[in-house]
Amino acid sequence: MTTRPTPGAGKPEADAHNRRGERLWEQGRFDDAAQAWRDAIAQDPCHLDALINLAWALSRAGRLGEALSLGERAVTLAPANWQARRVLGHIHYRAGRFAEAATEYSAAIAQGGEDPLLHCDLGDALYSEGRFAEAAAAYSSAVDGQPEDAYAQLWLGWSLQQLGEDSRAEQHFEKALALSPNWPETLYAVGQVASASGDLDRARRLLETALQSYPEEDEEGRAAAASELGNVLRALGELDRATELCQQALALDPTHAAARFHLGLTYADLEDYEGAIAQFDIVVQLDPNDADALLEKAGACLALGRDDDAIAGYQAALEVRPDFADAYGGLGRTYYMMGLYDLSAEHCQRAAELAPGDPWPNYNLGVAYEAAGKHAEADLSLEEALSLGDGDAELCAAIARVIISHGRDSSAALRAARLAVKADPESASAHDALALALHSSGEHEAALGPAREASRLAPDAPEYAFDLGFIEEAAGNAERARQSYRRALDLAPDFEEAREALGRLEESA
Repeated sequence: MTTRPTPGAGKPEADAHNRRGERLWEQGRFDDAAQAWRDAIAQDPCHLDALINLAWALSRAGRLGEALSLGERAVTLAPANWQARRVLGHIHYRAGRFAEAATEYSAAIAQGGEDPLLHCDLGDALYSEGRFAEAAAAYSSAVDGQPEDAYAQLWLGWSLQQLGEDSRAEQHFEKALALSPNWPETLYAVGQVASASGDLDRARRLLETALQSYPEEDEEGRAAAASELGNVLRALGELDRATELCQQALALDPTHAAARFHLGLTYADLEDYEGAIAQFDIVVQLDPNDADALLEKAGACLALGRDDDAIAGYQAALEVRPDFADAYGGLGRTYYMMGLYDLSAEHCQRAAELAPGDPWPNYNLGVAYEAAGKHAEADLSLEEALSLGDGDAELCAAIARVIISHGRDSSAALRAARLAVKADPESASAHDALALALHSSGEHEAALGPAREASRLAPDAPEYAFDLGFIEEAAGNAERARQSYRRALDLAPDFEEAREALGRLEESA
């Protein structure tokens, strides 16, 4: 409880009741302690210690009206007493009056509050009010006064993350984890950072431990950990387990927007686009200004061929976030699918302007220009995409394929495909793109190596088996070509192109 304040001593009987209350509190006999403090106040209505102690006790018990009356009386009696200010701040905080809480905590600090955790109290109130820069300053003061306090380190990290200072936030999360490695809150914080940075294996370990560590009664913490773990497993391709975890989070908290969003993404990955739309709709009901949910719903509509709904969804996202590059990109893709290539290029261009470091909008712009017959513009856009993303195997392979598909500069396709293989030597897509680029250049024998490597790396992919087949055929290896076409058909019995190629070879045999 409190230390003794400085005002003059109360009546001896009141002092005795107050000390008895403090002993009872330490023994965990909270109701008896509260009664002892009531007895002290009955003996001396101005006994500051008893007023403060009873206000704390009633606040913790949820009896905020009584607590507020006592706290205000304590501050009236001793306006310069930092403990009285702190308890009044605590009562306001528990009642959700965060601005008033911050005012009282600030006054307590100004009046020489001796407890360094007062700065944490102030940080909590400011954070709850959304004043993240001020909260970060308060938590930073707490860390300066008590650097080994995991709570202050953790919440300084959360405040910095809200301010977009992810690197600094991560440093404080890691410090909090080192100080308190078994605390589920620190495990969760570092786990979600690891997830965002792509360190999925570490994220999985930390979040699984966090989920197991949260006490049964902490449904909010368990829901958050289950939701984030589900998102990690989705990224790892474990879609069934990801679905289970998101549903587990929603069973704990049906209004958990992040769990709804992650479940929607998982359904989309499972190609259950109607299910995805249903989840994104709920997220938007919970927060009509969630631009990401509007964006993903539009993408699911596009996947279902509902072009008008997709356009409406992307436009709704832009109403919420006018400079949303992904929404412009989505409109560009939608108009492309509708055959409106100039309109597609216009929106892809805007996406590229809004995300100058992202290569994909330039790639989409190049594809739109190519389809519109604006080959010079397409070349410039694809070259810009390649210069921005030459370490992205998927992007480089995609650029190679679009150049090949339009029968354009084979040397440019070869360069992009080689960059893809260099970026990720284990990428089947990259090796397949290189094989196609070499084939389109007439180097059929040279194309065999990467084509076979693509099929080896992804033995269950019918498209790579087919590509190997026609490259074997071009190189004069008819029997090997037949084997590859048969394998493509075994993997995808409805693969008509493979069936036709195999039929052609067997007729000529």
